[in-house]
Amino acid sequence: MQNRREFLKTSAIAGAGLSLFRDTALAFSQSPKNLRKFIQPLPGLGPNGIPVAAPNTSRFPGADYYEIEVGQFKHQFHPNLPAATVRGYADTAFGLSASGKPNHGYLGGVIVARKDRPVWLKVRNNLPDGPHPLPVDTSLMGVVNGQNDDRICTHLHGGFVPWTSDGGPHAWIDPRGSVGPSFVPSINGTGVAGETLLYYPNQQTGRLMWYHDHAIGLTRLNAYAGIATGYLLVDDYELSLISQQIIPSNQIPLIIQDKSFVSSAAIRSGYRWGKVGDLWYPYLYEPERWELGSDSDPPAQGIITPPPVPSCVPEFFSDTAVVNGAAWPYLEVEPRHYRFRILNGSQARFYNLQVYYEGQPGEAELSRPGPRMVQIGTEGGFLPQPVALDNQPIAFDPVTGNATRYGLLLAPAERADIIIDFSSVRPGSRLILYNDAPAPFPGGDELVDYYTGAPDQSENGGAETPEPGYGPNTRTLLQFRVGALAGTPDPASLSLLESLAVNRTPSAVLSANVPTDLDPKRAVTVRDLTLNEDFDQYGRLIQRLGTNVSPGLNNQGLPTWGRDYLAPSSENPKAGTVEIWRILNLTGDTHPIHFHLVNAQVLSRQPFDVERFMSRKGQIKFTGAARPADANEAGWKETVRMNPGEATMVIMKFDLPTAPFPVPLSPNPALGVAGYEYVWHCHILEHEEHDMMRPLVVRP
Repeated sequence: MQNRREFLKTSAIAGAGLSLFRDTALAFSQSPKNLRKFIQPLPGLGPNGIPVAAPNTSRFPGADYYEIEVGQFKHQFHPNLPAATVRGYADTAFGLSASGKPNHGYLGGVIVARKDRPVWLKVRNNLPDGPHPLPVDTSLMGVVNGQNDDRICTHLHGGFVPWTSDGGPHAWIDPRGSVGPSFVPSINGTGVAGETLLYYPNQQTGRLMWYHDHAIGLTRLNAYAGIATGYLLVDDYELSLISQQIIPSNQIPLIIQDKSFVSSAAIRSGYRWGKVGDLWYPYLYEPERWELGSDSDPPAQGIITPPPVPSCVPEFFSDTAVVNGAAWPYLEVEPRHYRFRILNGSQARFYNLQVYYEGQPGEAELSRPGPRMVQIGTEGGFLPQPVALDNQPIAFDPVTGNATRYGLLLAPAERADIIIDFSSVRPGSRLILYNDAPAPFPGGDELVDYYTGAPDQSENGGAETPEPGYGPNTRTLLQFRVGALAGTPDPASLSLLESLAVNRTPSAVLSANVPTDLDPKRAVTVRDLTLNEDFDQYGRLIQRLGTNVSPGLNNQGLPTWGRDYLAPSSENPKAGTVEIWRILNLTGDTHPIHFHLVNAQVLSRQPFDVERFMSRKGQIKFTGAARPADANEAGWKETVRMNPGEATMVIMKFDLPTAPFPVPLSPNPALGVAGYEYVWHCHILEHEEHDMMRPLVVRP
């Protein structure tokens, strides 16, 4: 079957024939034109920025207790846009406003936790009656035609938690007291309709995690609408490095997303979910852009036509860069070292981050690289060694199409803990945090690459040429404004990690707080798993996880290795065992695969024969040598990039956390096996939802 990347190369979307569709709701640039960049400050943590939740330290002795609600409110992303209707978290225990109402703020409800000090989190669903602010596809699993658009499910992404607190897609709650099949009343119930109680033991080293919505059928919409925020876990070792002035105390979160906003033109074209300035989300499955099963070769059988409206889409790339809830903000810094905790919180867009001096106002001068980034951690905590990342544009293998050169490359849900030293930057300078990763990744589509001076795509349903200093733009993300130094210069000790990284000098500064590597010899099995493309019953392109054993024929009459999320579980490791998973990517996308419960180590990536990947003897037909993980992947991760045509080998140990209550087995009958219910999935949210997710059941 032709994969989506090949389809994009040959589709009529690249031709002038799309001029017929320029007045319809094609899912390209939608935002109001000429939004000026870098005219608002970056929101930080605190009362005037991103609200931080306050714990009750007495309710559960030895633990922190939070009460958080999910509600609907207004947030202004840009000074020249009206406030948008969003959804998100708010602290209801101590974070009340002067009016006594929850202190809602975009990305609000940030939790700062301490290693080995548990958190009890009560989440209340306080969403209003009425429709979702974004278009809901009622053909997806879990959705009941407008009757349950207010479901939520809170997942601690990166958490080592009991499955009853993991926030799997079937553990949802609504405001009226209905719950999903994986909600356990004896553990999660509070006796109040629309509430759940979750337990996070925090038995991990320090790291940046985040908690976000995971309700089945609504995850992509709820997360895009704003139901996501940070969860920062701090440990004593990290604090000791700060006190020794080896790691900067200046610590700034950068939550990078892309958003589109409703314009008057979008409303004229038929968009009916919101007013001007509200978040825009695609609602049509457009054969002009994505493959349709009835047009495939051979044609898919049993297709229901046409696709529903609203319809989910294979992926979504917005036109406006948003950092910490602000479109194209600026950050004032001094000539010092700064630590940035970065999260790619986008739906599907990858970022290759670099720093350049500003040339013409608001634009990066790519011939003048700024200070390098030094990466010290990932989503799994510290790296074993710091890694120097030079500012360099992305480059690709001309044969495979995969990226071969990049700076700080982040897929959706990946995090990076980095240090940038502005000490040598002259006060008064301005620099740009820049991105040149194509979307979709790695193949790219010029219609969703928004940058100053880009060709006019309006005849093809895209954007007009963006003007200097204005949007749409997803390449220039953040402006650094370097001011004068206040106080004494930074001590030399803050340059130690960069020196170690540049000189590649082995050191135990970071590795002393990194868990021991897993030994591949201890693995009880090597699983061969697959990433696949198929069509659904409407002929829409979908992505699926699978094994190396075909469950049958797809609706093209061809063998498929993909399995539905609701099919019986096939990945059922025994608690405490070590397994190696070789995950073969048969698609045209790089997929960020996220594992609930466990952290993984990347052992290798190796090219294979996609057309005939398995020999008659059941051996993978590799076409080249394996290469190790990138230097900044050498530690522990729970979201791993898996490239087209490559087998990515990871190793994991399926330990279970301890809890102060007996943890029951999952009651979900769809699993087909008794155990503790987690999931693994792609974190391109449109892929995850349709249908690139599978159960991960840990057997006792």
